Amino acid sequence: MDTRAEDTVEEAPPPGWVLNTPTRIHEVWTLPVCLVALAVLIALLGTRFGEVLGAVVCVTCAVVVAAGAVALAVAGRTAYHGQDLRASWRLHVVRVAVGVTTASIVAIGTLVIGLPFGWLFGAVGWVPTMFRFARSVPRIDRLLVAWASVFIAVSCAVLSVAGLTVHGLPERLSAVWIGPGAILAALALVMAVVQFAVAERTPPDRPLSAPDRTAS
Repeated sequence: MDTRAEDTVEEAPPPGWVLNTPTRIHEVWTLPVCLVALAVLIALLGTRFGEVLGAVVCVTCAVVVAAGAVALAVAGRTAYHGQDLRASWRLHVVRVAVGVTTASIVAIGTLVIGLPFGWLFGAVGWVPTMFRFARSVPRIDRLLVAWASVFIAVSCAVLSVAGLTVHGLPERLSAVWIGPGAILAALALVMAVVQFAVAERTPPDRPLSAPDRTAS
């Protein structure tokens, strides 16, 4: 006769993307408002340049960041009112996509206009996005970061080649494109290779197989 007590089966904790579902209305608007403020700052930065390149790049980056803010607001409001796994998963994917896109576009944009801190922003911006939920990172997160890294690597490589081959460039632009541009291209390439390799070993995401509820 087996006299052992029944094993207590504890329910597994919900994944991080479920716990990050907004449950208060201010949680819906925090990130979008921050992105709108960033877009305004980028646009204002463009007015400080006396050259067309700087103004065009800053306005383009500001538009992309503002579009990300709108996407976050829509996904966040849907998840807040729905409180279901589908909406929570969509919000998570939008958050990661907007995060890596913002980091990538600002890194490349600042590099194009000759501000060397752009590649530092990229390194600080897109790496923590990967390891925010280090214990269990969904496969889609890794793939989004990997493809963003490919975009950064290709863009920086093009800038480096242009800095070496195009005559008549201002010295400050060619110096930034060749130096920091090459460094960021190498870092992004390594990041892309690593994340694609890890994504191959990560089980496919099945976000809708969990119980259909979000954390209250």
